[in-house]
Amino acid sequence: MKRLILTSIAIFAIVIAHAQKFEIKGVVQDSTNLEFLQSATVFLESKVDSTLISYSITDENGFFKLVGNTAVREFNFFTSFTGYKEYSKTINFNDGSIIDLGTISLSSDVEFLDGIIVNARKAPITVKQDTLEFNAKSFNTKADANLEDVIKELPGVEIDKDGKITVNGKEVTKILVNGKEFFGDDPQVALKNLPKEIIDKIQVTESKTEEQKANGEAGDANASEINITIDEDKNKGWFSRLTAGAGTDDRYSMSGIVNYFKDSFRVSVLGSSNNINSPGFSFDEIYDAMGNSAYSINRNSNGSFGINGISFGGSGGITSSRSAGLSLANDWDEKVDLTASYFYGNNDTETQTDNKTTTFLPDDRDFTTTSSSRGRNMGYSHRINTRVEVKLDTLTTISIEPSYNLSSNNSSSNRISNTQDNTGQEIDIETSNNSNSDNYSAGANLYFSRRFKKKGNSISLFTTLNINDSESINDFFSERIISDNGIIDETEIQNQVINQDSKGTRFSITPTWRKSLSEDYRLNISYRVSANKQEQSRNVFDRDMTTGEATIFNSALSNDFETDNTQQRPSVGLSYNKDKTRWEITAGLLYQTLNTDNVALDSSFDRSFSNPYIRAYLSKQFGKYGRVYFNYSNNINVPSVNQLQPVEDSTNPQNIIRGNPDLEATNTHNVYLNLNNYNWEEGKGIYSGAGFTYTNNQVVATTTTDDNLVRTTTYTNVDGTYNGYLYSGYSMQFKKDKREIDVTLGLDANFSLNKGFTNDEAFETNNVNLSPNISFEYSIDDIFEIETEYNVSFNSSRFSLDNIDDQNFTNHTAAIDLTTFWPKNLIMGLRGEYNIFGNVTEEFDNDSFVLIGSLGYKFAKDKAILKLKAYDILNQVIDTRRSISQDFISDSSSLVLRQYFMLSFTYKFSKFGGKDPNRE
Repeated sequence: MKRLILTSIAIFAIVIAHAQKFEIKGVVQDSTNLEFLQSATVFLESKVDSTLISYSITDENGFFKLVGNTAVREFNFFTSFTGYKEYSKTINFNDGSIIDLGTISLSSDVEFLDGIIVNARKAPITVKQDTLEFNAKSFNTKADANLEDVIKELPGVEIDKDGKITVNGKEVTKILVNGKEFFGDDPQVALKNLPKEIIDKIQVTESKTEEQKANGEAGDANASEINITIDEDKNKGWFSRLTAGAGTDDRYSMSGIVNYFKDSFRVSVLGSSNNINSPGFSFDEIYDAMGNSAYSINRNSNGSFGINGISFGGSGGITSSRSAGLSLANDWDEKVDLTASYFYGNNDTETQTDNKTTTFLPDDRDFTTTSSSRGRNMGYSHRINTRVEVKLDTLTTISIEPSYNLSSNNSSSNRISNTQDNTGQEIDIETSNNSNSDNYSAGANLYFSRRFKKKGNSISLFTTLNINDSESINDFFSERIISDNGIIDETEIQNQVINQDSKGTRFSITPTWRKSLSEDYRLNISYRVSANKQEQSRNVFDRDMTTGEATIFNSALSNDFETDNTQQRPSVGLSYNKDKTRWEITAGLLYQTLNTDNVALDSSFDRSFSNPYIRAYLSKQFGKYGRVYFNYSNNINVPSVNQLQPVEDSTNPQNIIRGNPDLEATNTHNVYLNLNNYNWEEGKGIYSGAGFTYTNNQVVATTTTDDNLVRTTTYTNVDGTYNGYLYSGYSMQFKKDKREIDVTLGLDANFSLNKGFTNDEAFETNNVNLSPNISFEYSIDDIFEIETEYNVSFNSSRFSLDNIDDQNFTNHTAAIDLTTFWPKNLIMGLRGEYNIFGNVTEEFDNDSFVLIGSLGYKFAKDKAILKLKAYDILNQVIDTRRSISQDFISDSSSLVLRQYFMLSFTYKFSKFGGKDPNRE
């Protein structure tokens, strides 16, 4: 791989040597008052074919500088600013590679100011206050590109293997279409399904709450959101895509999406069915999967990994899924906005896991459990989300967001295990469990805002309500045989039906008053009141050995438990916003009450907690591109009902769990720091961040193991646990016309201190993970893309128990992606990845080489695509992992999707404004 990277760099260096490096600089000002124009757009285009060469914006002094490499000799230079006439000039490199244009004066565009539409060339990038706006047509992508392809071309924007989008190191929390949600807040549907032909602008701005939007305030400086505006002449029409595929081992995949736009009205319908662990809409573009990183592999420090966004080692298994969805949006008279979506999902998952776990006890009496489990889970779900916003007048806004979720699941599992200790004692257990559950939740968010005529003054009210209910019936059987040196001492059988019902209601209301103290300072006063009520009942019935009916009520394992948690939080905040500095400090009192009532045991207790509430943040811009962000907050969290409920859960006969009603509330302190400085003009920059959480009264497990190796677990509070993380990256981009090199260096680190108790002895575990990584990408537009990456993960776990050896191991991952787009209608993709998991026992496979290939052919004027995909060509996909906890080490291997080959066919139907966007 090192040789491949060096060769690619050498090839690019030869190409660059024949290109000419240029530098064009100047100053832009107003022709009338001679004031400098900040954030005016400047850009270069090839005079021959109008290809975008370079672009920038002016700084606070009106200064700009365009740099780059190109073989082009004649340019058209443009500069523009809202409300001014565009300036253009032809530049010839015969004049020299360093050109100073001096001062450029822009005159007012009278026609523009009079509201008359003027046809002018669209600038590739425009800065509007806190919004960075890109013109999608200015960025070169392949002919059938989607939104993801365009976003990848934007400066400072990255999309990782899991589909996470970052802009200058800041995560994108949502993607909107014409300012409205597109199938909820899942950005993957928009990324994979919106074609470039209909996209006009891509607007990147800071994430804002409803309050910030209503009051025109600045948003979260550490998170971004993207809004996609549809091209005006494409906003009346429809587009669709249908895909069907069949493969070996009865593998299949089908999906389709239809979208209709008419001005402010939008409706989208989608559906899919497959048995290849695919969501259907995010990853069915098989022919360009490698270039888009859709068929991707992610790794975790414990050795588990995922393919196509499906985790093997978490849930794992093979899933057959069916889904359907409907999304719509509309406006009425610019006063009422409506967005709504419905999504149906149906899944059937088969799982299979072999496991070996060694548990360490303080008295050197270790024991090892070897187990094998099989399971199947089937279920369906319905999800409805709606948002209605009403503008009562220019100063008053009210919005309501109702939601409803309904799901039902049926699962069955069987497990066989054998446990042995170093004294010769042996325990064999066989369990089976069939479960049926029904769950629903409903809720609504209500927001009201009233602004006053004086800027910065307003009142608002935010209210949330959520109701949930979950019912389950479990048919449970267990047989446990205890023997000593081969002689059976005891046999224990559990044959029960367990009925569980859990209900909850959460409500909160927060009135806020904002007062502008000056142009820069603002006072915020709020009072948050919340209530959370949980009810949980568990009724266990033993089966009659004669009749087999579950009629014998087991009071020892049954319970009826209620908790009421109320919280009041008055707070006062002072905020400052001027130029490039923003900060806010909020302080208040956090008062909580916790009331519990054990109906079955006829006991109850009450508690109250008072703690100061503090939240502070600072956002500071430096230079032209840099920003630093700091945040601190604290919080109080009450234990869950399961942790408080004093009743035994013995569905795992070797690990009995009982809650502790005397638990205290957990107090956390959170600190976060982020710094990014990405120069999108030159295509290079750095981003870095760190977070740290310190916890007092952390709820931890305390476990006692008896002579029969039965573990009884309850909970207690400990002080002084913590966890933290650090991430940093440096990226650089080299472009020359249609050729591009991208290099990214990264470093991730995680550390934690965990505490617990085993057999009344306290212990601690320190974990440290350090993961440097490097990626290299070289591409020639419409020809090919190649990307290589390497990641090494150094892991260390240290235990305070003397009989547990410290764990030190290293994991390696190397990968290469290759996508070719030549000849014109033929696209080939190939991804190879090699993994070495250094922490897995010799009894399990610890390395794999995963190879995925695809070949696609486009025809019928690019409307039709025939694709052949080869998944896991070498048949080496594995799910082997090691989990390290405070007092045990566990190795496992699970069922995963293995080798198959699939042929699929995709057809696109589209029509906008009387034109077919599939035609160039």
